[in-house]
This record gives sequence, C-alpha cells and structure tokens, in this order.
Amino acid sequence: MEITTSSIRGLAHRCEEFLDDRGESSAISYPGSLALCILDSVYSTGSHPNAVDNVVDRYIARHGREDGAKSLRYSIAAAGGAEVWAEQVVCNLKPASTHPGAVLKAEVVDQATRLMAEYGIDTVTDLLETLVDEPSPGRSTTGLARRWRDLPSQRSGISWKNLLMLAGSPHFEIDYRVTNCIAEVAGFGIDVTDDYVLVLIEEVADVLGAEEQEVRRIVWQLSHRRLLSKRKPESTAWRYGLDADSDVLVEAGGEGWHGGAEAADPAWDHDWTMPYSTPGASGAAPF
Repeated sequence: MEITTSSIRGLAHRCEEFLDDRGESSAISYPGSLALCILDSVYSTGSHPNAVDNVVDRYIARHGREDGAKSLRYSIAAAGGAEVWAEQVVCNLKPASTHPGAVLKAEVVDQATRLMAEYGIDTVTDLLETLVDEPSPGRSTTGLARRWRDLPSQRSGISWKNLLMLAGSPHFEIDYRVTNCIAEVAGFGIDVTDDYVLVLIEEVADVLGAEEQEVRRIVWQLSHRRLLSKRKPESTAWRYGLDADSDVLVEAGGEGWHGGAEAADPAWDHDWTMPYSTPGASGAAPF
C-alpha cells in the first residue's frame, strides 16, 4: 500500500474546508436529536443538499432541535398523517423513488419512527447502544439494520449508512462512492482498498489536527453529495507544511506518510444525483 504526501494533501485540502482552526468539524450531525437524524438520512438520498437543509430547518422551526423518534412520530400523527405533514410541516412532497406509485419520503420517515419504537429506541444514545453489534446494512444482517432496509425504497442501505454518520456511530461503511472519492485524490491507477482509505484518513486527521471520526464523516458526506465544496482546489493557501511536489515514502505501517500517486482535485460539477460509476468490488468495512 503506497500513500504519498500529495494524496494526503489532496484529501486534507478537500476536508479542510469543513474544519475550523481548532479542528472542529462543520460536517452534518445531530447528536441531540434522533428525529433530525432520521429526517436527514431519508431525505438526503437523491435530493440536493439545500432541499434536505430546508426540510430539517422547517422541522426545527416547528419543534426545535432536541426531538426524539417518538416526538417525530407524534408530529406526523398530529398533522393528520404523512402526506399532510409533508405538505404543511416540512413542505416537501418528494417521493421515496422515481418508480410509479412510490410512497412519499415522509411516509418512509413515519415508518422509520415506528420501527424505532419496536426496538425501544427514542434518542441517539438509544440508537448507538443498539448498534454496537450490528451496524451493517448488508443482506446477511438481522435485526434493526435489516429491518431498516425493508422500509420502502431503502433496499440499498444508503439511508441507513447516512443515519449512522449523522448519529455519530463509529462504524464507517466504505462503499464505492467513498472509494471513488478517495481515488480522485490518490490517483485512479491506485488500488484503493478499504485499508488504503482508513490509513489515508488517519494521516489526514493527523495533519489537520482533527478527530478521525470527523474526517470519516466529512469523507462520507462529500462522497454522497451531502456536503458540497464551495471553493476551487487552488483558491486558498495551504498552511500545514506538506510539500505539494514531494512524494515521501516509508514502509507501510510505520511512522509518517505511506506512499501513493498524485491526482488533481476535480471540480465535482456533474449531477449530484448520479453515482460516480458502477459499484466495484471493494466492499464495506465496518470500523
């Protein structure tokens, strides 16, 4: 496995935009509200980030930032059902998929709150405690993760992985969008394995003085278009001391940088609703 300083610099430059001077992240999370985690996770699939922000902001304006899953379910019931709630509370009638007859995302949200109730989950803490032994959305999974995938139009498991990131779960699912995002900074000739992704993120977190979990959240949300960059690669000065023209290699697993290939930072101006490419064979690594 080879990672170069240019690869580290490329990913660090991309992540730096979402970190302040103290290494605090502006990536999206709701540690105090499972209601907001559920809303964001369901509405973010196939939606522009601004549309998701609007849904969350409208709910906050009505109910605040601390609701659990039970309060979200009560909000939908009090409105008269998912469709009325979608129209009057969050003002979003987007369907859960493009298939004819697809239910509204609001209906998926309602069913998700009822699923949480079956497991006695109301808060983010409740969810994280339940996830200890079963974070994966894979087909072999039993329990909550599998049941979530059975919700209307949630078979891919993307919204479940979104939920994990928003809730602050330490589990990090490396899917093909994540590996493609990393390949864009590492170079498409590099074999971007799960280990490569994890080591690169570890090095970037060290360079930026940030928590690894926060860098993982940024990488996930950039990969899945929940976060969008507002600057060009060369638009800000680099201040972390890595020479952009050097590729210092050391033995993999040792101290310092681990080698790799240089790649330009793309503009990312294509349709945010489309995947980068067909899924590869990298799989997912719960971490």
